[in-house]
Amino acid sequence: MDGTIVLINLLGGVALLLWGLRMVSTGVMRAFGRELGLFLKFCLKNRVQSFFGGLTVTMLLQSSTATALLTATFAGRGLLPATAGIAIILGADVGTTLVAQILSFDLSFLAPVLLFVGFVRHATAGATRAKNLGRILLGLGMMLTALKMLALASEPIRDSSVSQFVLSSLSGEPVLVVLIAAIITLVAHSSLATVLFALSLSLTGHFPIDVAYAMVLGANLGGAAPPIMATLKAEKAARRAPLANLICRLVIVVAVLPFIGLIEPQLAAFEAEPARQIVNFHTLVNLACALVFLPFVGPLGRLTERLLPEDAEEDPNAPQPLYLDKAALESPQLAMANAVRETLRMGDVLEKMCRSLRQTFGGNDIQMFRQIRDGNDAIKDFDGAIKGYLTKLGRESLDEKDEMRCTEILNFTTAIDHISNIVVMNMLEVVETCHKNQVAIADEDIEDEVRLLDMVLVNLRMSFSVLMTENANTARNLIKRKQVFREAERKAVNEHLKRLRSDRMLDQEASAIHLSLLSDMRRINSLLSSNAYLVAGQIEQ
Repeated sequence: MDGTIVLINLLGGVALLLWGLRMVSTGVMRAFGRELGLFLKFCLKNRVQSFFGGLTVTMLLQSSTATALLTATFAGRGLLPATAGIAIILGADVGTTLVAQILSFDLSFLAPVLLFVGFVRHATAGATRAKNLGRILLGLGMMLTALKMLALASEPIRDSSVSQFVLSSLSGEPVLVVLIAAIITLVAHSSLATVLFALSLSLTGHFPIDVAYAMVLGANLGGAAPPIMATLKAEKAARRAPLANLICRLVIVVAVLPFIGLIEPQLAAFEAEPARQIVNFHTLVNLACALVFLPFVGPLGRLTERLLPEDAEEDPNAPQPLYLDKAALESPQLAMANAVRETLRMGDVLEKMCRSLRQTFGGNDIQMFRQIRDGNDAIKDFDGAIKGYLTKLGRESLDEKDEMRCTEILNFTTAIDHISNIVVMNMLEVVETCHKNQVAIADEDIEDEVRLLDMVLVNLRMSFSVLMTENANTARNLIKRKQVFREAERKAVNEHLKRLRSDRMLDQEASAIHLSLLSDMRRINSLLSSNAYLVAGQIEQ
């Protein structure tokens, strides 16, 4: 067969294998992402539990990279220490070898069944979880089909003199093979795919086993890189476990590579079939890595803390997005939890703006004016970041409940942004004009402004609670408080008009400023309660 055709067939098989792996991984994350996250957090009692937790999750996800990113997400949130994260990733490395063990057997006869059942399930299921189960079955069917394709595409290599020359040349260059395999793994984002590719080549019967072993070592080394690259912009805590994993793998690869020639006959005596020798070597390397480093996760954690020290302590309420972790986007529940966390911080910035505005009533604090405008800029950053983050969620992966939750978050961020605009463009401008023109507001009017703004602040905190809990009773209470505020605002307006009618000497400009502030607060109060109608299931009044 023409060499170009062989290459195209091999590339097609690899592409199908990678896509199948991705479908299984994303299907499991979308269907069970929340449960997997809870399971990992449950496995934090000791390093052994963390190890087996990582192993189990990886066997389900069929990707140690996905497990490493999930672990980095939790570590970045401060939900697990570096030692537990390292133990989880060591378990994930072993878990991916067990998946390779299963796939090393000829299961291609299952591919048509998995593809058919998966397609029917994915095409006909109404619920998102059932649809994702179909996605998982389709992915498994694609993987088995791809392995068969690779085995068939590799057969011409057996009779090719050029291929035999290249392979024999590589047999004497294990370091080069390790580097090539590491690069392939980095590009593919899957060490499992590289190992399975080596396994398929071994089925020709003319693929040197020492080259295959070097490819396995390269796959292990390259497989540690994607989680590091994916977390380069994350918090230092999120980057430590992936870095420790790279250190562990690098040490093991350097330690094992010189002894491939000694290991080869031992594994051949255990099982004669080359494909089984390759996956056994893969398992042996990762088991050795776990046995060597699991007792030392504490020192490893401290080493990564030295290599990645915390920056000067950041203010946790600093007005900039911190928790929009891209790695969590594979799981809609985790991603929306991140978005809610940032939305609440966005609300905290608005609360500070309102409290600063409150201090300007009856006073002239230039510093407060600056803080309010800085807060508005921060809210713009939050709003854009949160909306951009949520739009990256694949809508096909969201069920009706997730869609509703996403809408609630976006509505809340939009409301906060609008309120911020009202505070800066209307209320602050009016207050600054008042101070600039030395307009004297009556003490009674200032008292009403402060009292009503305090009511707005209480409702703002209650709107946070509605967003967090999605509790219908809390939402109904907020709606009731909207009506209470309206009555209080109406009463304040009426009393002001009475004073204005009884005292013709009152400053007309001061009156206009006061009524404008009360009107703006009424608009803010209405915006705060808008999300409550969604949660309470009512039509906005």
